[in-house]
Formats: sequence, C-alpha cells, structure tokens
Amino acid sequence: MNPPRRHILLALGWYSSAIHRGIARYAREANWVLDTGMTRDGRLPALWQGDGVISLLHTGADLYEFVRTCGRPVVNIGDCTLPDVPNVRCDDDAIGRMAADHFTERGFRHGAFFLRSDVPSAIRRMEAFRRNLEKSGGTFHLIDWVSRCRADPGLSESGLLAWLGQELLKLPRPLAVFSEHDEVSIEVLQACQTSEIPVPEQVAVLGVDDDPLRCEFAPVPLSSIDNNQEMEGYRAAQTLERMLGGWRAGQRDLLVPPLGVTTRLSTDILAVRHPHVAAALHHIWQNYTRPINAKTVAATVPITYQALHAAFKKELRRTIAEEITLKRLEKAQQLLAETNLRAHEVAEACGFPSEDRMGRVFKRILNQTPLEYRRENALRS
Repeated sequence: MNPPRRHILLALGWYSSAIHRGIARYAREANWVLDTGMTRDGRLPALWQGDGVISLLHTGADLYEFVRTCGRPVVNIGDCTLPDVPNVRCDDDAIGRMAADHFTERGFRHGAFFLRSDVPSAIRRMEAFRRNLEKSGGTFHLIDWVSRCRADPGLSESGLLAWLGQELLKLPRPLAVFSEHDEVSIEVLQACQTSEIPVPEQVAVLGVDDDPLRCEFAPVPLSSIDNNQEMEGYRAAQTLERMLGGWRAGQRDLLVPPLGVTTRLSTDILAVRHPHVAAALHHIWQNYTRPINAKTVAATVPITYQALHAAFKKELRRTIAEEITLKRLEKAQQLLAETNLRAHEVAEACGFPSEDRMGRVFKRILNQTPLEYRRENALRS
C-alpha cells in the first residue's frame, strides 16, 4: 500500500510563476499534492489541514500571522523572516557583483543605483554593486528616492519620473544604472524617455528577475539578471521535504546563485572611448567561439599588437586574452546550466581548445569544476 501523499500549501504573498515552477518540479519528484488556491485570489484558507507550508511573506500582517501560527513545518522564500524558519533567497551579493561586472566589461566607468525601497535585498544588491564597481576603478552614485521621501513625507509619487530624470541628468555620462528589480529599472527607462536621455547611448539600464513579459515590452527592451527564482522554489520545496522527514533546519539563509545576464537593448553598447579597443572588443564578442587569440584579434585593427595590448589594459583593466577567456567562460556557464550538452561539447561550442582547458579556467576563476557548476546551477536542462 502506497503511503499517503503529503499536502503542501503555497502561501505566496506575491506570485512568481518561476518560483511556482520550481516548487512544482520538486512536488512531482516527491509526489506531493500542492494546494495552490492562494495563487488565484490571495485568500487565506479558512480550514487547512495539510502537512507543510512554503511561504513567500510580504507586507501583509494576516499572511505573516497565519504562517507563524499554522503549527506545521514552514520554509519561507525572500526577504521577510520568521523565527526558527529557514529562508531561501537569491544571493544578492552575487547579483550586485554580476551587475558591476556586466557594466565594467562594457567599459563603463560611472555607475548609479536607483534605490526605490529600503528592503534588505535592495540594500544588499546596492552595496555589492558599489563595492565591485569601485574595486574595478569605477565611480558610484546613489539615486536615493527613499531618503527623498523621508525628507518630504507628503511627496507624491506622481512626480517620481520627473525627479528621476533630473537626477540622471546631473550625473556623468555614459552612465550605467542598476536597480533592485525589473519594475524599478523600467521606471528608469521611462524617466530617460521623459527627459529625452538616449538609452543605451548615454544611460545603460540593468534590472533583476529577467521576466520576459516585463523586459521585452519595456520602453527599451531591458537587460536583466536572471536571479534563478525557479531554483529558489525548488530549494524551498527540497528543504521542506527534509524537515517533514525530521530534519531540524533552524533559522538560516539558504542562498541561490544567479544564472547570468540576459542582454537586451538597454545595455547592448560598449562604453569604450578608444576606437580600436572598441573595435577589438566587438570582434571578440562576435567571434569568441572560433579559434581566435590575442594576436588574431590585434590583426583586425590598424595599430600594433603592443599598442592595442596597452590600450586594452588601460581601458578595460584586463588583457585581450583575458577578455576572450571571460566570454568563453560566460557562454560555458549558460550552456552548463541550461542544456544537457556534455562537457566536451560545451567546450567546443564555447571556443575552448579542449575540455581540459575549460576545466582549468573554471577552477582558476570560479574555484569549481564544470560538473560542480552544473550540479549547483542546472535546473532547466
């Protein structure tokens, strides 16, 4: 006789289809019954007799109180926390670092963070972005709507876009602007449009969540960091199953690393003043999967290899060979996370001369093997 199936409640304070997909994937593996009634109308169940809860707490006090007093094992997702409840969230430090790297790889020297709220994830992303931008020699600027509202509590949000446009016009350009998530970054795009600031030529904009229904229909298609919400849901469900088996998790943060940047028009530009460095960089981005090297790249521009090498290091703070390797690594990470290609096939598709060479690059830069990276990040394969 088969054991009874566990009944699990999804108590989501706000709905994410990606998180739901991750939970559902694990639910199929564990043969759960999912109670998804709240995803339709947000109403708390009047009489619920299930086995466990996966919550995504928001500002609503009713949901917080229900989850706190339900008397069942709970795993939460996101910023809000409950005593003695494990919390699965994305790695905000890694997200901020990835944003800074995305812009510095494109030659930006001036970056800004639009602080729309003071939730913990926004602060963590902002601080990591600032640290890594400054570490690369860039300058950081804060566009602080939170402090502006505190200074003037009667301030209406109807003037947000005009104020934001004025703040953007004060900052040095070309400017790279990062925000806590896609909806906030779309406000930056709208402010640029209102103030007639060209995107991405003068202001490049990057968000977080990589929701194609938002990003692809923004005023300018929005580049965004895929923070791996699907894996957040999967890890939360996996953790709950362990707790239902008797494991005591306690209050701890379980971090999920981001998958990468989906580049769209809002950052699809090179902020490099030196014309030959820009041309060489463009050649690398177009051809890194082919058997190119520093010498063949230098042959595409009308200056000597030595002159290009020096200019490249001055503009981007890395060598031509390092740029080729980083582009190949970026592509390999994507293929390992999103496909079932074997390691040697990934190496070939990315331009690495061999699987062994790719492995050495992963170990040197990421301190893990390609297989370890796949195990940690693959969900969609």
